[in-house]
Amino acid sequence: MRKTALIVAVLIASALAPARAKAWTQPREGFGLGIGSGTGATGVSAKWMVPPGAFQIVLGFWGHGDGNNGPGPRQYTHLDGIALSVDYLFEMPSLARTQFFNLDWSFGLGGGVGVATGGGTPGVAVAGIAGLEFNFTKIPLDLTVEYRPAIGFLPGFGIGLIGFTAHLRVWF
Repeated sequence: MRKTALIVAVLIASALAPARAKAWTQPREGFGLGIGSGTGATGVSAKWMVPPGAFQIVLGFWGHGDGNNGPGPRQYTHLDGIALSVDYLFEMPSLARTQFFNLDWSFGLGGGVGVATGGGTPGVAVAGIAGLEFNFTKIPLDLTVEYRPAIGFLPGFGIGLIGFTAHLRVWF
């Protein structure tokens, strides 16, 4: 009985796979939801395509580093509270296309606000964004890596020229 059920499941999946793969040949449409980092926030990542660009939002945790007032590399040695990061990205034409994924890119501006839950100083920063996106065509998934130089205004002024973030999202 189990062998029959397994054979039927494999046959159904094989029959539906080409139709499903064809449905995702345009991976940069609609809405994506997953995990990621933004300006000062790490948590749930969402991206909503609004041609010619996209809004990207991260809602999650905010942190800081000892002796580091800006959004630099030691930003998350302490988790202080909750944060929201909002970006607007200009979506550019694909750099390369294969049958498995499209290599896309985007650039834009964003900002983040972090609120300390323990009564500490809130955090505010703005950032420039340049991202490389691996948009898979066989499955509704993207993997994005972003270069994100930032300027922090609170809890003190600081400039972080070397900063990277990433996102992994499922598209609907």
